[in-house]
Amino acid sequence: MLFRFSACLFGLLFLSFGLAAPAGRAQSPTLDMLRQQLHQPQPDTSRVLLLCKMSDQYWALRTDSAEAYAQRGLTLARRIGYRHGECAALNRQGAALRESNLARALELFQESLRLARATHDRSMQAQNLRSIGIIYVYLRDRRQGLAYYFQALRLGQQLRDNNRVVIDLSNIGLAYDLYNETDSAAHFQEQAYALARRIQSPTNYILYGLGNVARKRGNIPQALRYYRRSISESARMHHLRSSNFSYVGLATLYQQQGQPDSSIYYARLGCRAAQANGFLRGVLNASTLLTQDFKARGPIDSAFKYQSLMLAMKDTLFGQEKVMRVQSINYTERQRAQLAAADQQALKARYRLYGVLAGLVVLLVFVGLLVRNHLQQQRANRALQASLAELKTAQDQLVQREKMAFLGELTAGVAHELQNPLGFVKKFAEVSTDLVDEINGAQRLARDGRLEREILDGLKQNLANISQHGQRATAIIKGMLEHARTGSGPRELTNLNALAGENLRLAYQGTRHRHPEFSATLTANLDPDLPLVSVIALDLGRVLLNLCTNAFYAVRQHQLLSPGPRYRPEVTVTTRRLPAGIEIRVRDNGSGIPENVRQKIFQPFFTTKPVGEGTGLGLSLSHDIISTGHGGTLQVVSAEGQGTEFIITLPG
Repeated sequence: MLFRFSACLFGLLFLSFGLAAPAGRAQSPTLDMLRQQLHQPQPDTSRVLLLCKMSDQYWALRTDSAEAYAQRGLTLARRIGYRHGECAALNRQGAALRESNLARALELFQESLRLARATHDRSMQAQNLRSIGIIYVYLRDRRQGLAYYFQALRLGQQLRDNNRVVIDLSNIGLAYDLYNETDSAAHFQEQAYALARRIQSPTNYILYGLGNVARKRGNIPQALRYYRRSISESARMHHLRSSNFSYVGLATLYQQQGQPDSSIYYARLGCRAAQANGFLRGVLNASTLLTQDFKARGPIDSAFKYQSLMLAMKDTLFGQEKVMRVQSINYTERQRAQLAAADQQALKARYRLYGVLAGLVVLLVFVGLLVRNHLQQQRANRALQASLAELKTAQDQLVQREKMAFLGELTAGVAHELQNPLGFVKKFAEVSTDLVDEINGAQRLARDGRLEREILDGLKQNLANISQHGQRATAIIKGMLEHARTGSGPRELTNLNALAGENLRLAYQGTRHRHPEFSATLTANLDPDLPLVSVIALDLGRVLLNLCTNAFYAVRQHQLLSPGPRYRPEVTVTTRRLPAGIEIRVRDNGSGIPENVRQKIFQPFFTTKPVGEGTGLGLSLSHDIISTGHGGTLQVVSAEGQGTEFIITLPG
């Protein structure tokens, strides 16, 4: 599951810094002392290093403040030509930007590494090797990530910098834990812990790594001790990031032990710590745990709240990683093109050499042989030019496809950002409507201002229209984000009976929440012999929730059009095992779908619902999830006046 992968990954963030002690709160003695020093007269070189130290301290509290101090240090270092300070400031700025701009962070680390090598600054070389290793671990590149980590470790050992060695050993342990190589993870974390105790350096992040190892080995009491010690040490240090991943580790343990109340308590603490720090990956892991816990225990509105937060974090973080992968592909293709060009030049040089040798032979033997060899060389050159033209065409096509993919990611990001102002439009429209109601009430008590009431009633109607269209735009943007999300989650063995029953109840509760007077019969014909099926549970659940919600909408509309005691709304979900797969049916006894509408029902933005009640993206997205994401089929069978049935088939 996603949080199990990310829970190890976000722990690496704390270890990327390490040139200064962990930061405290803004009121800590360390920060107060640094501020006082900053206001005292001193050389510019000392001021640059002081600004870098303040960025390091703020990194564990607020990443935006850390980035601001790093930028100040970088500007001053470049102005006075202080290359060591410039190298340190670039690294601090990259660490501060790693959450919000992964690609820019990698550029800053690489620039800092080049400068450190040019100035023979081995300490900063080790620091940047570790920072670049974290980026590759983010991108799931095991070989590159571990290679950079071990380079940083060797440099730290050569420098005899034990504080740096402790951090690098723990980083390597967390990377192995990420790839479920528990024995290797335990080996490096134990080395880090022994050395940290010997030199009396902080162990809060190492204790978290040891807690992960104990949890995966099934040693629950030991895991609890490690996590609680890590939480206690992080609290003493006022280190928000370290607190976040310790809380999430403990919440994960309680969830695995079937204790949702304890899991929710610690996951909420972890979420608050990450939000205060601006630590997006910590927010993602905590909200993922909370979504799962509230889905299992309730209430469902809390599950929806944290699921929305989880999806927003995934869009932001994974969108950055997709852009990084596109850039990596583009860089690889440029390297291949350069190698191909070099090979062509070498081949041309060989042909020229052959031509010269052939010419010498011809001069000694016969003039006619020279002409023939010359013609052969021309033909070979024409073939090379043709090959080069084909390679150029293929490269242009690949670049174009990558640009389009990047444009899709950019569109998704813009759509995501648009939701904030639209949310304000809806909120202020609702508040304005309430104020108009109050003014109307007060005015009727004072006097009968007919014209004024008409003006206020018109204003109220206008605000209602603003709210309606704002909700419409939000729904459309949400659908665009679903279509723009090109990645897929991990497949896992899933109980489809439980998934279908859960989403049937969620859809009914959502309809009842909007229309309290509505009631319907829910029927679940679930095959008891249905096996576990490997699917993307979150995506398939979204499809089932959409189909069930549409079914309840259809039976409610039929009830409104044909009121009477004889009609009883009913929605039925059926699962059964097929010879070559699994079948899920969602049926309603509504009015049915006409033939001309059924032909267009899976087209994007096609809907039969009134304006404001649907975007026309739900069935289109559901069809893509089933057909493209799972290799199955989604069909509709309907008869007017008798109802509609959607049929999902999945390969077994």
